Amino acid sequence: MKPMMETARFHDLICGGKLNRRQAHKIMASFGIGTVATQTMAGAAQAQEADEEHPVFFTWAGYDEPEFMVHYTGKYGREPNYAIFGDEDEAFAKMRAGFEPHVTYPCGPSLKLWYDAGLLAPIETDRLSNWPDVLQIFKDVPNSVVDGERVYVPEDWGQTALIIRTDLAPEYLDPENQTWNALWDQKYAGRMAMSNYSYEAFAIAALLLGISPWHMNENERLQCEDLLRTQVPLNRALESSFTERVQAIASGEVIVAAAGNGTYSELAAHADGTDFEFTFVTPKEGAITWHCGLCIHPAAIRDGFYEQAHEIIDSFISPEAGVYEIGNWYYGHSNKKAYDSFSEEFLLSIGLSKNIEEFLAGTQFQQAMNEPEVLALRWEELKAGF
Repeated sequence: MKPMMETARFHDLICGGKLNRRQAHKIMASFGIGTVATQTMAGAAQAQEADEEHPVFFTWAGYDEPEFMVHYTGKYGREPNYAIFGDEDEAFAKMRAGFEPHVTYPCGPSLKLWYDAGLLAPIETDRLSNWPDVLQIFKDVPNSVVDGERVYVPEDWGQTALIIRTDLAPEYLDPENQTWNALWDQKYAGRMAMSNYSYEAFAIAALLLGISPWHMNENERLQCEDLLRTQVPLNRALESSFTERVQAIASGEVIVAAAGNGTYSELAAHADGTDFEFTFVTPKEGAITWHCGLCIHPAAIRDGFYEQAHEIIDSFISPEAGVYEIGNWYYGHSNKKAYDSFSEEFLLSIGLSKNIEEFLAGTQFQQAMNEPEVLALRWEELKAGF
């Protein structure tokens, strides 16, 4: 998940054209502002009229950028029809209420829920010309194949791992010390930054305890609570904004932080021309990797859009779409050929690598967690000292 930011920074970035539409819509949703028409965003393409000869693609804001749909438009002469959602809960509720798009764009934790609700149709990978170039590690993500049928094609991804100021904590240059346990290092009390997302905080604790984060029972959750109770007092702050967290790491106020690719790339910009050193490391217990991708709704079969639905997916997993997304959004992409267009130096500067399979070895792909509402409540109580 991309972190949210405060209104002043949002205003500066949107006015400067530095946010893509997905980021802007998601941030506005966090402020309680409804989704706006895509043509009102700075630099957006002119909205096209709906066309009944083309399927409806129900997706995040930003994924209506024409660079993602080059193959589809090359074949059909225009883009599909777009419907935009702010988050997956909104999308799920709308579809359960009767909205029937033809292609959707969920993320890993939603797959089982959407499948069980009858919202996912089989995908025939032999119709996808770019399927052979999708990295195997993403083909195998949980819940992408159900009862022998593929229902999900991964497209992009990012990680929550550790950012460490190695000039201030040089012992963490040693791979043996690169563990989630760094967030419990009493030596740096008051200079930590745990993730403020309940599901990530509990997942980190579970990984450190050798527990599978995604299927915890009550006893395992209580073990994680006990561990997190000892970590919370070590943090400089948990409620800080994305900008404040980046600045705190850059200034040395925070030495060890749970953070994602966006924080890493922002820090790289801060570090330019300075002497401070930091690293983005995968803890030996495993990083937490989110991924999102494309699914076909059963309505595509009924409405005669099954072939076009596959063309939308094929466009998104093309190397051209991957080059655009890596180069402009700093997300990872599922097509291995997309990385050929970038130097290893650039990829490392945004928390990626050319050797993705090795880079993601031992990662934990994010899934739905048991009783997420309980985790959220307990996390708030733990932060309050209970």
